[in-house]
Amino acid sequence: MRVGFSSSCAIGLAIALLLGAAPTARGQQRTTSTRRIPVTKDRPTRPAPPPEPVATPRVNQDSIAAAERARQEAIAAAERNKEDERARRDQMRRDSITVAERQRQDSIAAADQARQDSIARAHNRAQSKDELRMARRYNSGFYMGVAGGSTMPMGDLKDNATSSYDMGWNVTVPFGWDFGSFPLGLRFDLAMDNLKAKTNLSDPFGNPMRNVAIYSGSGGLKLNLPIFRTASRFYLMGGAGAHVVTGYATSVDSTQTIKDAIKDKKIDIGWYGGAGINLRFGRTAFFVESRYINIEAKPPVPAGFAYQKANYIPIILGIQF
Repeated sequence: MRVGFSSSCAIGLAIALLLGAAPTARGQQRTTSTRRIPVTKDRPTRPAPPPEPVATPRVNQDSIAAAERARQEAIAAAERNKEDERARRDQMRRDSITVAERQRQDSIAAADQARQDSIARAHNRAQSKDELRMARRYNSGFYMGVAGGSTMPMGDLKDNATSSYDMGWNVTVPFGWDFGSFPLGLRFDLAMDNLKAKTNLSDPFGNPMRNVAIYSGSGGLKLNLPIFRTASRFYLMGGAGAHVVTGYATSVDSTQTIKDAIKDKKIDIGWYGGAGINLRFGRTAFFVESRYINIEAKPPVPAGFAYQKANYIPIILGIQF
């Protein structure tokens, strides 16, 4: 026990000496602290804690990743814009080529259509000239036809209080000669007009009035006026004719016949004027016409047909060959 206590005292003295020497040595360099450090016997001295490490700034990985993504997206957007611009230019080039090709095709089609139209017009002109030449050939030379229609009495033949007539009928055979290169032609007619007597009137001999028949032979000139560039024509005509009036009463029990009229030289002279339209279809033509006919009666005027003048208008429709 004594030896252990001595050892502890020796150790404590040694520590005290060391601790005393240390402040002395530090006092030579800096001011000595007045603070007393308690010393505990039989307890080992704890070493001073190591210095804490200096905190370094932490790099924001999210910002770096976001910046990288933004850079990549910008690069991708620039690449897409470049591709879009290239595609747009290619599309514009293709559209320009398409438009140019369409315009070329349209120009070719228009030129071809113009050529076809020109050929068609030339063909139509040639055909029209041929048709006109054929029409003129058909409209030239001798012609003949047959026609029929109605006859309307005019003047005293219609309005005479004692002896007048109603509308009758007509038959005509026209013939003549046309000149293809000259508008004037010759026209002749053989016709018969029948006028219906009014039933409420009596002749001078007390008998009911009878129908009269007028036989005519006439001739004159015809002026042909072409309708545009066709074979059809509008025409005017005029001339003179010889007329025989039959059917009226010459006595109580007899009537005037054509034989008696010719025998008695009861042939009256008259004149006429009229117009018509001739519609040609190849060698055949249809026509409609009307004429005003005036007959001057040769004296002495017969009692059964007491007219100094007889006027009537035939309106006929016919075919011409």
